Amino acid sequence: MESMNKQAGLIPIILIAVLLAALLGLGLRGQYIFNPPYLLLALSILFYWGVTPIVAYISAKSYLMNGSLTLLFVSLAFIVGVPFSVVAGGSSPNDSVTLGALGLLVSSALQFSGAAQASFGTVPVGSEHRKTRLVLAFACVLSISGLIILLNLLHVFPLFFVENLGVTLVDQAIYGLIILFFLVSSLLYQRLYLKTKSETLYWYSLALLLYGIGSFGITQQLVFGDLVVWVGRIGTYMGLLYFLAALLSIRREK
Repeated sequence: MESMNKQAGLIPIILIAVLLAALLGLGLRGQYIFNPPYLLLALSILFYWGVTPIVAYISAKSYLMNGSLTLLFVSLAFIVGVPFSVVAGGSSPNDSVTLGALGLLVSSALQFSGAAQASFGTVPVGSEHRKTRLVLAFACVLSISGLIILLNLLHVFPLFFVENLGVTLVDQAIYGLIILFFLVSSLLYQRLYLKTKSETLYWYSLALLLYGIGSFGITQQLVFGDLVVWVGRIGTYMGLLYFLAALLSIRREK
């Protein structure tokens, strides 16, 4: 039964990847625009204010219990997405794309740091000052997020998106790093899963893979709210649910 569940977990990843390939192969970028008022904001609240804080809380609580630096990085990676998603959800197309890209860049870098720590880290865990370390880390990451959002409001960053022309080279470069971070992190966790057969590592690696594929779809949007970008967004939303499933499995494994 467990093997069947794991195999079933691959189905959404394959469907998202095949659908993106079909849309791009058929030249449907910029087609079938779907952008109702406040829909993106509502989805951001549902997934990034609903699911993300839960995932951040579970990983932070697990960090306080066992002191794993990987779980500290994981909790930071999720909490950083909350302020970006809220501001981006009700912004102009360029601001939404800009904040979405920069928020994902910070989050994906933290995810990669966690994966690298799990795979190659030699830093001793230690039990002292975990709460202090967690609070300071959260304050630091949220301060960086606030600074980036402020700089965007001041129009410091170049354009990331131009309607009917699509994303700019700046956005493509940023997302190139994001996708690289997610995919390498997924491979590192999958490598650990093959050694340990940990259910948590399996679902977490798939979540990162989904996020990487979804992020690629987001870079392909030509018109804000076209079908291609929605497929990419769905990939990231499903990735959040996979993250939640992975972290909920920690207690079962204990």
